[in-house]
Amino acid sequence: MADNIRMDSHKLIYHPETVARWMRGETIYPIEIEISPSGACNHRCVFCAVDYLGYEPNFLDKDTVLRDVRLAHEKGLKSVICSGEGEPLLNRQLLDMVMGMKEIGVDVAMSSNGALFTKDFAEECLRCFTWVRFSVVSLEDESYYSIQKAPKGDLEKVERNLADAVEVKRRQGLRTTLGVQCLLLDGNMAQLPEMARNLKAIGVDYLTVKPFSQHLHSGNRINMDYERLLDLEKELKGYETADFSIYFRANAMKKMHHEKAYKECLGLPFMTHIDAKGNVWPCVAHIGVDEFKYGNINENTFREIWEGERRKEVIERLYSMDINKTCREACRLDEINKYLDELKHPGEHVNFI
Repeated sequence: MADNIRMDSHKLIYHPETVARWMRGETIYPIEIEISPSGACNHRCVFCAVDYLGYEPNFLDKDTVLRDVRLAHEKGLKSVICSGEGEPLLNRQLLDMVMGMKEIGVDVAMSSNGALFTKDFAEECLRCFTWVRFSVVSLEDESYYSIQKAPKGDLEKVERNLADAVEVKRRQGLRTTLGVQCLLLDGNMAQLPEMARNLKAIGVDYLTVKPFSQHLHSGNRINMDYERLLDLEKELKGYETADFSIYFRANAMKKMHHEKAYKECLGLPFMTHIDAKGNVWPCVAHIGVDEFKYGNINENTFREIWEGERRKEVIERLYSMDINKTCREACRLDEINKYLDELKHPGEHVNFI
């Protein structure tokens, strides 16, 4: 499988027109929106970043989501990720929501713990996804259940659902990328080589291994020294083939416990987050903190929120804060921010290309 996902980098280089408009100071719409179809979750992972929200059974409304995705798509929205603070598949409207977004013309993806990703769902909906990523910490019973805090029997369901999704993909001739994301922790590191071997046998497209990034408001606290684990990449890479990739996010691991080189989160206009209550946030790092809320799609349209004064005020407030104290380490916007900061503050001799 070609290394074209840029898992440990960014993809703004493929959107030069939007970046150019941003450079000119124009209002741009996000290229990507992450939504939380469900606030509820069937697992209680020890690494959950948004445990402080309480896993409330809130669910996004399909019609409201489709209304705003359509409005945003007309202004430049390219993709929607169904993920967020809960398990997306607990939202009973998810199937219609995903199919509706695909019909609008945006690319759709999903992160799921996989326990509810049944063969029936895959048969109906897998064709709508650009990618689906199962969040799984281990394929070994003790480490899986101790870290993921899932109901007994869920690991078997996840393995079966992965195999079924691979079968559906092949039979339907789909291009959907099927991957597994694993958070690297002391409790699962010994099982990762065997996990890679098993996933390759199942037939998924990749395994990505990423570091834990502490959320400022989370009650879950994990201290990891990733420098000592970087050698694990070489062992895992031994399982790679033309059809199975390993994305060991060493770049993100090396950035842990280091100050950011930029002063502002310049990437905020390029993506945003909508939680299960319909609140619109700059990103997951600030979800639940009312002073950073842009608005709510149940009260105003996304277009009204995005073009309103409140969002501008929130961004200016964030720009004035110390990014090393208010944001997560190695967050999703980090590589984007470094790229945009360099565009805003180029070095000397830039015309000698």
